[in-house]
Amino acid sequence: MSQTRRALLAASTRTNSFPALRWKSSIEAEASQCPHHAGGKNDAPNVTKEVKFVNVPKLPFLGSFVSSYSGTAKFDLTKSYDMWLENHQKFGHFYSSGMLAIGKGLFNEVFILTDPNEMMKVIRKEGPLPFGPLALQWPLTEYYKERKENGSPGGSAGSGLMSNGSDWQKYRRFIQSDLLHPTSAKGYIAGIIKASQMASQGAPKHSKDIAEYMALASFDMFTSVAFGEFPGISTGESDQKEYEEFCRSALGGLGLVLPLIGNPLEMLQRKMGIKTKLYAEFEDNFSKAREIAHEKVKLFRARKATGELQNDFEANSYANLSIDRQQKAIGEEDALTEDEATEMIVLGLIAAVDTTSAYLNWTLTHLAMNPDAQEELYKEVSSNVADSGAGVLTESCFGKSKISYLDAVLRENHRMTSPIAFNLNKENVTGDVEIHGKTIPQGSMFLLDVRSVGMDPTMVKDPNTFDPSRWSKEEVEARRGTPAEVLDHPLYKEPFSAGARKCPGSRVANYEAKIMLAQLVLDWKITIADSVNPKPESWRDIKYFQGLTIQPEVPELSFERRR
Repeated sequence: MSQTRRALLAASTRTNSFPALRWKSSIEAEASQCPHHAGGKNDAPNVTKEVKFVNVPKLPFLGSFVSSYSGTAKFDLTKSYDMWLENHQKFGHFYSSGMLAIGKGLFNEVFILTDPNEMMKVIRKEGPLPFGPLALQWPLTEYYKERKENGSPGGSAGSGLMSNGSDWQKYRRFIQSDLLHPTSAKGYIAGIIKASQMASQGAPKHSKDIAEYMALASFDMFTSVAFGEFPGISTGESDQKEYEEFCRSALGGLGLVLPLIGNPLEMLQRKMGIKTKLYAEFEDNFSKAREIAHEKVKLFRARKATGELQNDFEANSYANLSIDRQQKAIGEEDALTEDEATEMIVLGLIAAVDTTSAYLNWTLTHLAMNPDAQEELYKEVSSNVADSGAGVLTESCFGKSKISYLDAVLRENHRMTSPIAFNLNKENVTGDVEIHGKTIPQGSMFLLDVRSVGMDPTMVKDPNTFDPSRWSKEEVEARRGTPAEVLDHPLYKEPFSAGARKCPGSRVANYEAKIMLAQLVLDWKITIADSVNPKPESWRDIKYFQGLTIQPEVPELSFERRR
């Protein structure tokens, strides 16, 4: 972890058929018949409230950043979850706030919702060239703008992918090919399983730094996808130190994106041509990660050109398919150059390290603190392995009907500790939209707060308790017809956004998370190490920091071999 980041840490089911949200009182919660939500299936609400709009005070340019003026929770990247929940509790289910570098207009206005049905109205107004949250990550857009202007390889491609226009459409179409389609994603499962089997064996060697381990494991898994190769840097036995440096640089760069965005002076100085210490650290780390990844693609291209690709993993890899697609399209309109196609592979590799590791870090922490949930997951995984007849994980172990508890574990993790504080950021590009009876003009910005409702004790019993059984078929059915039914809306389920700007690697990332967790639980009984004192009892005891994703400080773990 960089000195700058240490200083920051020290200083701070159905899309359209759900009933309209009705927010119940604490009196109703006490009358709950279902152990996991605040109202029984047939309860008739005694108290209902219409969702009212709250206009949070804003200042020009600064928006609602000054808490003493706006009344919003203090901006603190070590308390992102509490910050969003506090604002929800104070302002309700529909409010506008001024958010730096995200909002629109003089006051940086953003409309914040919790009702996914209302957010679906915004998604329908996206249009063919929708707004994307990448465009808001000004450190990344500035980085690629500079490289586009100086003609650096891949600069135009990175800049185009960060945009909202026709360039975005071209690069997005290319990067999602062979990743997002269900059949394409399934084609990488065998490689991900092999990479996870290797990575799992290195877990005990990294027991004191699980965050680094998960970054290395995420790299190993996506390298199996991207190149059909298995460097095994997470095993602790690989001598490919440049790949470890890649992981550290990728996390070091992306981890500074939100700290930069959250400081209005940083953006102002950058617009004035001043390169601050924090921005320079971001730039150095991101550039180093790109340099290593570009060299990786270059070597792969050379081996491909000389016919040295050795097996089906390499032949069916994302890089090989992408290179073939790029070369086949030469001469066509909107065809990508070799440098542009390479940058798409590089960006996929960098993004995979940060997001997947945050997802896995939180889930593994929950399982270590909740042995009953871990044992239930082990029973499911080991039963699937036995049924496969292979004695190891296979693709057949991950059929939807076979991993209901694994899915529930990940869903419960997302409810409590999503790796992104808000996972839907949209603009009504094509026209005005009516939200809770209020007409919002075209071109406004919206965020869907997917976490606050799931942490509301009037909607979820004991919201700070990790309990995957909340997502069993019986509990989902029990919520039908109640306000808590909203928890099962598709927009609440995953941290990968939705609509045309949904993460192009989301299906692959889901497989990586499921396979890695299954392999770890199959191999090891995982607990908090005896050396940790006091032992954390819930997620509330875990410190975290939001860079681009929210990464926990995972306590030292103990790994006891199961087999």
